[in-house]
Amino acid sequence: MNRPSWLLSALALVVVAALPALAGPGAPVVERAPVSPIVYPAQSIPLRFSHARHLALRGVDCASCHPGAAESRSSLDSLVPGEERCRVCHPIDRAQPERAAAPGTPPARCAACHPGMGAGQGASVARVIMPTARIKFDHRAHRRIGMGCRECHGDLAAERIDLATRDQLPDMGSCLRCHDGRRAPEQCTTCHLTRGGGRIITEFPDGRLAPSGSLRGNDAHGLAFRADHAAAARADTAYCESCHRRSECVDCHEGSMKPLDFHGNDYVSLHAIDARRGRPDCSACHRLQTFCVGCHSRTGVAADGKGSQFVPPSLGGAGRGYHPSGWVDFAGGAPVTGDGTRGENHHAFEAQRNIRQCAACHRESFCLTCHSAQPSSFRINPHPAGWRGSRRCQALLRGARRMCLRCHVEAAELSCERQGL
Repeated sequence: MNRPSWLLSALALVVVAALPALAGPGAPVVERAPVSPIVYPAQSIPLRFSHARHLALRGVDCASCHPGAAESRSSLDSLVPGEERCRVCHPIDRAQPERAAAPGTPPARCAACHPGMGAGQGASVARVIMPTARIKFDHRAHRRIGMGCRECHGDLAAERIDLATRDQLPDMGSCLRCHDGRRAPEQCTTCHLTRGGGRIITEFPDGRLAPSGSLRGNDAHGLAFRADHAAAARADTAYCESCHRRSECVDCHEGSMKPLDFHGNDYVSLHAIDARRGRPDCSACHRLQTFCVGCHSRTGVAADGKGSQFVPPSLGGAGRGYHPSGWVDFAGGAPVTGDGTRGENHHAFEAQRNIRQCAACHRESFCLTCHSAQPSSFRINPHPAGWRGSRRCQALLRGARRMCLRCHVEAAELSCERQGL
C-alpha cells in the first residue's frame, strides 16, 4: 500500500532523541511545559511536513516511520527516518528532482519536502540538524510496560501538529507523573547524564543545567536561592548531592570561595536593611573590620572617613551627625556633646545589643580611644558592675586571653581579682 509523501519529514521529527514507546489507542494527551533548551539543544529542521496529515491516513502510525523506536535502548540511537523510509510511499528519483507523481499518488518532487530544491542550477538542500538529547532514555523499557508514544509526545493528530520539534519531546513534568519513587525511580540520575562519581553533568557549551523548582517546589536556583537554600538542603541532602560535592558547601560556608552572584543588582544601596537584621550574616563571607569599614570609609559613611557625610563639622566631618546629640556621654569627664551638657549615652545600650552594627562604621581602634587601660585612653570601663572576679570574666580570660590584651596592658590587669579596672 502506498503511503503519502510527507512521511519523509515526519520521520525526522517525532523522534529527536527521546520518543518513548509506540502509540497505544486511547493514550492520554500530554499537557506540555516548555522543554529545557539545555536538555534538548536548538534544532534546525528546514522541511515541509505534517505529522497530523500523515497520521490521519489509513494504516499509518508512528511505527510506520519510526520502526526502530520500540527497541531503542539509548537516546544516542538515531530514530529519525531517512530517505529510504520515505521511498516506501514516495517514488523519489534523485536523477529527476522535478519528477511529477502520477495522479492520486504521493508527491515525488524533492521540493515537496525540501524548500528551495529546484530553485536554480546547483541549489543545495538545507540540512536537518537535530542534536542528540542530553538525557538517558530507554524506549524498549517503556514500551514493555505498555506505554505508547502519545503518553510522552502528545497526540500529534489531535493537536494538529505539522512539523514536530523538540517541543514534542517529554518535559520533566510529564516524566514525574510516573517517576515518583513508587511507580518508577525518582533519582535525578535515572534520566540525567552523569560523570565519574555519579554526579549529574550540569555544565554544557550552551548553558548550565539547574533545577527549575518543579521537582521539590523550593529548589529553583535563582539569585535568592544562594541566600535561602537551608530548608531545601536540610529536607533532602542526597538530592543536593546529585549535583554538588560536600566540599562546595564547605568552601562557600567557610568563606574561602565567595560566589560573586550571591547578591542581586544594586544590593549596595539595600544592604543596610539586611546588615541590621543580621540575615544573612554578613560576617559569614565578609570581614567586618576590613571589608565593611574599608568600603564605608572610602564612600564617606564611616566615622573615620575623610569628609564623611555622617560626621558633623565640629568633629572634622563634612555633614550632619549620624547619631543624635548625647549619643556618647562619659560617666565622668568631658562630655562629647557640643553644648557641654550631659547626654543620654545611647551607644552603650546599642553596642551591648548589636556590636556588629557598630563595627560597620567604627574600627576597633576607635572604641579603644575611650575603652582601654592604656595611658592615652579615657579609661572608660566597658564592663558592667561586678565584672571583675565574676565567672564570665574568668571564662573569657581562659578562652580569649588575646581579646583581654587589647585593653589590659599590664600584668596586674590580666587577672580576675576584684581590684580596679
